[in-house]
Amino acid sequence: MQLVELSESDKDRYNHFIATNPSGSFLQSWEWGQWQQELGREVKRFFIGNGEKEVGSAQFIKMPVWRKRFYWYAPYGPVGDFGFEILDFRSELQKKFSDVIFYRIEPKPTTYNLQTINFLKSQNIQPGKTLIIDLAKSEDQLLADMHHKTRYNIKVAQKHGVEIKDEFDITIGHGLFFDEALKLILETSKRQKFGTFSPGYYKKLVDFFALKNRGDLKLHIYKAIYQNQLLASAIMIDFGHTRTFLFGGSSENHKNVMAPYLLHWQAMLDAKSQGLSAYDFWGTETSSGEVPGFVRFKLGFGGQQKEYAGAYDIINHPAMYNIYQLGRKINRFVKKN
Repeated sequence: MQLVELSESDKDRYNHFIATNPSGSFLQSWEWGQWQQELGREVKRFFIGNGEKEVGSAQFIKMPVWRKRFYWYAPYGPVGDFGFEILDFRSELQKKFSDVIFYRIEPKPTTYNLQTINFLKSQNIQPGKTLIIDLAKSEDQLLADMHHKTRYNIKVAQKHGVEIKDEFDITIGHGLFFDEALKLILETSKRQKFGTFSPGYYKKLVDFFALKNRGDLKLHIYKAIYQNQLLASAIMIDFGHTRTFLFGGSSENHKNVMAPYLLHWQAMLDAKSQGLSAYDFWGTETSSGEVPGFVRFKLGFGGQQKEYAGAYDIINHPAMYNIYQLGRKINRFVKKN
């Protein structure tokens, strides 16, 4: 097995491999790597070859730990079906990055034999389980697959005249209700008690992907408007054949008009009309194992739940890794108390 480091001239070929592979993700796209570089992180990309052809790819992001210590992280990577050669992959990583504490991989396929020496199951960073809607189905079949309450709530929103907009004006104000859309996302995360980013992060994300043409990755901001009030918003990303619902928020006002249901239904129909074949609801699990309201909301749309292999750490320096793990435990304890 060989790891061949890539340059800018390999972008199209690399993206094509990611976009057409069943285990590919926008997190492994060239553009997402550029976004990480915009945030000040170093990125390395590789094709994984077996001597005859490319059997996989991997995009690694350099993540700081303390001082000059760091690890390399592949979100939803590596991509490809080469699980039987995973030990060779580890060996090649160690040749490329001998000074790193560990490598964190997060492959989607569950066929990898990762329960080997120096492969340690770690806490997932990306969702370990998600919900995928098959957009190849007819509109009638998509509706039939939903929970009856979800179908009913879509009709309620339509009856009330809720308007769904997927627009982004390249202006100083970023278009209609832009600031309000981001505020809804932040308020919702606080209300539902899950972690999120700062307002600056979201604005920078939108500027990076929407104001600058990033090629194969497209960003959308969906908004549900009722009586000139923004009731729901969502940031979505298209890559390959999949639209992914990344961030969302909803207002406590006019909850009876069921705006979020129509927002997602319209986003699905738009994705379907644009030739996309999958709608990824981006996570149907919590660390506690509970099924909160936002997960039940997603599950109401039908589809198929998929579980991934999860995160594994490939340990390069055991002593330093143990110090890192101890530091994480102390940090979690301090946050809880």
